Amino acid sequence: MFKDFRSALFRLKDYRQLMRRRTGRFFAYCAFLCLLTWLTGFALPLGMFWQRQGGVRHFFEANIPEFTIQNGKLSVPGGYHREGADYYVDINTDASHKIDLNAQETRTLMALKSVVLLGDADQLVMKNDSGGIAADLRTIRFQDFQDGISKETLLSLTGYVKWGLVIAGVIVYAGLLIGFFLLNLVEAVLAALLLRFVGVYTDFGSTYRLTGYARTMSTLIVALLALLGFDTDLTVYPAVVLDLFIVARAAQCMRAAGNARNTGDNRAPHTDDTSIRALTSEPAPEEKPSGEEESADSAARETEAQTETEAQNATETQPASEAETEANNNRDRDAAPEESASEKKVADSTAETPPRDDITPSDGWSF
Repeated sequence: MFKDFRSALFRLKDYRQLMRRRTGRFFAYCAFLCLLTWLTGFALPLGMFWQRQGGVRHFFEANIPEFTIQNGKLSVPGGYHREGADYYVDINTDASHKIDLNAQETRTLMALKSVVLLGDADQLVMKNDSGGIAADLRTIRFQDFQDGISKETLLSLTGYVKWGLVIAGVIVYAGLLIGFFLLNLVEAVLAALLLRFVGVYTDFGSTYRLTGYARTMSTLIVALLALLGFDTDLTVYPAVVLDLFIVARAAQCMRAAGNARNTGDNRAPHTDDTSIRALTSEPAPEEKPSGEEESADSAARETEAQTETEAQNATETQPASEAETEANNNRDRDAAPEESASEKKVADSTAETPPRDDITPSDGWSF
């Protein structure tokens, strides 16, 4: 979660991996962003208010005057008036006092103050435009209330206020979550058109996740502004512009990475993502030869291979025959001196021992 948060804030090149996150992980991340908005816009201000006022009961005792509602009429002894830089409260239950919304003074108050509360014996008129877009004017008529309601009645109900605040917090968070996904849907449509213009093509699910992660920066800025007290709906429009700018920058990084990968640049980061196809030039497919051309080429290759084999055999046979001839000559030369020597020895022995025609006793032989 926090790794995705850091990547969404500071590393545009990681948006390719963020777009591949599982749906459950993406929803959990969106819930985390809504939690930041809920904490800074609702929980922390309420906690600070609670601590400053000392609780709900103490707040009612200090800020709500004594009143009663009887027979459809409000009675506030002495009236009640409070005024501040951005609010105006005036309750006068005298029989001669009636609220006139068309009076110039009333219209001036409505224009100058964000929160206005006016009351007479018959009704309360509340105006609230603290959201910054349009005024919310409501009217409460006391004839719709039961008799006997007073300040003590409200103080007896303060024990249920805590549970009411818890339920209100859950409802506010659910509303923030639903609003986040709806606004993200609108931004995803705009981001899809922007990606087409940049030259990055992807499915709508990936675009929706890309937009959700791109909203991290604007959500953090809006949360910090709410924490500082500047809480207005007018921040929605700059936030949308910032989100689309981040989407465009991330798309440019992804397209540059896709171009570098297609051209074989080893310095570019390599990923296995197939959900994004950058608009890059692809090599033209090679033309396959026809059947006749393949047959002619194979025949030429076979003829060439046979010629090379015969030449190699001839080359190997020639040195062998030459070696055999030389060996035979050497044997003939060796055999010739041996034959000459044997013939000479036989001739010598024949010459030294002449044949004898008679044998005499003087020869040492006797019969």
